[in-house]
Amino acid sequence: MTGHAAHMSRYDDLGGDAVLEPLLADFYGRIAGSAIASLFPPTMDETRAKQAAFQSEFWGGPARYSPWRGHPRLRARHLPFPIGPAEAREWLRCMREAVAASAMPEQQRPMFLMQMERTAAAMINRGEEGDTGELRL
Repeated sequence: MTGHAAHMSRYDDLGGDAVLEPLLADFYGRIAGSAIASLFPPTMDETRAKQAAFQSEFWGGPARYSPWRGHPRLRARHLPFPIGPAEAREWLRCMREAVAASAMPEQQRPMFLMQMERTAAAMINRGEEGDTGELRL
């Protein structure tokens, strides 16, 4: 031991498994009762496991997604589902509420939610009637 503190990953900063696992369980519970529930499988256990594995690896925690599923290819994996701005907003509403109810450290929430906003915007694959091209998430 050199006396230096071990480098923590962003995943650790977010709270690691102790925070992200219950946060995602809450999030998918909210999705199940939301207007976009039909875009998801009836049982979301595998979906939640994929999201947990992805979040871990994305934020610098244990590499759980790529050994299991390969490259994330998020946009390609979401193309079969009709995702417009309204669906992205609903997904974000569920995520924001789950984060607000979570044990994630307050100072980490803005950074986490900003990335979730980017991700939601990137998954949009169709417009809405009267769409001006401006996305308001």
